[in-house]
Amino acid sequence: MSKEFSIVVCGSARVGKSTLVNAICGREVARTSGGLCAETDRMDKYVINHIGGASSNEHTITIYDTPGIESWTENHVRSYFTKIMNESKPVCMIYCASPGSYAQLDQLQWLIDTCIKSNIFCALVCTNKYCGGYDRRTQVLRDFHSLLIRYHGMTRDEANIKYYGNVALCTAVNSIVYEDREFNVRKEIEGINELIFGILTSLKNEKIAGWCYTIANNRPFWETMQPKIIAFFEVATPIAIKIIDKHGMDIANVLINLILLSIKRGR
Repeated sequence: MSKEFSIVVCGSARVGKSTLVNAICGREVARTSGGLCAETDRMDKYVINHIGGASSNEHTITIYDTPGIESWTENHVRSYFTKIMNESKPVCMIYCASPGSYAQLDQLQWLIDTCIKSNIFCALVCTNKYCGGYDRRTQVLRDFHSLLIRYHGMTRDEANIKYYGNVALCTAVNSIVYEDREFNVRKEIEGINELIFGILTSLKNEKIAGWCYTIANNRPFWETMQPKIIAFFEVATPIAIKIIDKHGMDIANVLINLILLSIKRGR
């Protein structure tokens, strides 16, 4: 029996949505563009099939990469995304804004409102955090905070991620290496593992499974965040290590199984 999950990625054109999708999935699943013309000028769908996990069932994850919404009206935003939410019932909505673009606050507020009313977790991400400078990056994060605080108080600030209960989070990431040769500046990929973990630990029930299958091929995440995953889901560390050592390369499926088992036991 096949189970289907979906994720919606939103934001203006040329803010690094496709690049972020690739970084989260740990492989290239979305088209990217370095030119001035937006590559994602229409609704794109990227499908990931995962076989394995807690059973032999096939799990299909569809990632909806939306066109820029900066010129949309409130009715357009609400009707467009309500349709997506009703048809696909997303695991989460990820909104991207880069330091050079800023967030479109009115459209974003409509989008957040639509998602929260539909019980869809919102992750607001400042992409390409080093492109545009500290002040612009800080302003994007302030804008995110000003919107999310209307729906839920900030419950914690950890690993550069602000959490608003199980409703939303916001953070800044660097999806690909940033390099400015003129000023001899180079910044490595940063914040992706923390973002993935933040979403993982904020979701509930079957949505956790959908997110796990989305990131199943992101080996660096499972290896790097293994201790935190084991601790958060209260998995017995000796047992987890023993299983992982036995299975070796299959670390993602091992941890996914342990996470889903933890959920079934009513963590």
